[in-house]
Amino acid sequence: MSLSRAILLSLIFAFMTSLTVLSYTVQVSYPSNVLLGQNFNISFSLVSNLINSTNFQYMTPGTKLVNVSGRTAYEGFGSYWLIDRINVTDSSQIMITFDGNVVGGFSNVPGIVLYGSNFTLSNKDGQIGNYEILVGWYGILFLDKLTGYNGVLYTLPSFSSGNYTVIFKDVNSSVCVYSIAINSSIYMIKYNTGIPWRSVGYAGIRTDTDTILPLSFHVLSFIPSNYTVFVNGKEFRSGFSNGTTSLTLRLFSSTALNISFPGYHAYRVIVISTSDNANIHEEFPFIQVILIAFTGILIGLSIRKEIIKKQQRT
Repeated sequence: MSLSRAILLSLIFAFMTSLTVLSYTVQVSYPSNVLLGQNFNISFSLVSNLINSTNFQYMTPGTKLVNVSGRTAYEGFGSYWLIDRINVTDSSQIMITFDGNVVGGFSNVPGIVLYGSNFTLSNKDGQIGNYEILVGWYGILFLDKLTGYNGVLYTLPSFSSGNYTVIFKDVNSSVCVYSIAINSSIYMIKYNTGIPWRSVGYAGIRTDTDTILPLSFHVLSFIPSNYTVFVNGKEFRSGFSNGTTSLTLRLFSSTALNISFPGYHAYRVIVISTSDNANIHEEFPFIQVILIAFTGILIGLSIRKEIIKKQQRT
């Protein structure tokens, strides 16, 4: 193998590694400001963005597209669904967030769904021989444990418009419906479905016979991994994060916090000021982005050089 070809392959590998890095981010939560001498909490997680689109990969054949105020809504005709494929193998929990509304009110049982990996994409849901979870917006949790849907919990909060977030956790290798948040109100559920965590293969929305207008739809996967936290360049704490980890700190001076997940080359830098307008904000990782861009430029130049060489030979 020529030296130039070896360099090219190395650069391609580095660039692909950079793209992989970009698929993982450190999600952080912290107060907007903090005073000198005050304790404050910072929570963080390593997440992967599984879905960020309302253009669903799969939908029940026959789903009707409806124009609502210039946006695309989806109308079903009984047990209809809109889903994307997901992989939860490496995650400890997933968070599904929907923004939008049920157009015209309820006619049946729409909601957020998880389907098993062997779900038949040409049929309606409630399939025999498959695992399915329906967190119904009408306030009912339905489970399909290979034999069709059965209502198991009738005390869920109802939802028709705004922001809806449901968190599913891996508890003893089973899917647990952990919590639901509706327009900033949080409801603890903690219901273990008994459905195997690793059986999950799809996530999305059940339209049923209703018309659903999704303004946004997100699925985040939380990745268990080792972390290290540096305070002003010195290691403050390291450990294993299995979802969300919280730290309590006290502000004595201007502080820079680096929350790092070395195994995934993902980090987030938080800066805390002690000025009169004391605040906490994030620093954009310019160095990492510049290195990725530089790698891309080198790959492009190397490819161009190889093409010119081949043209000269012919």
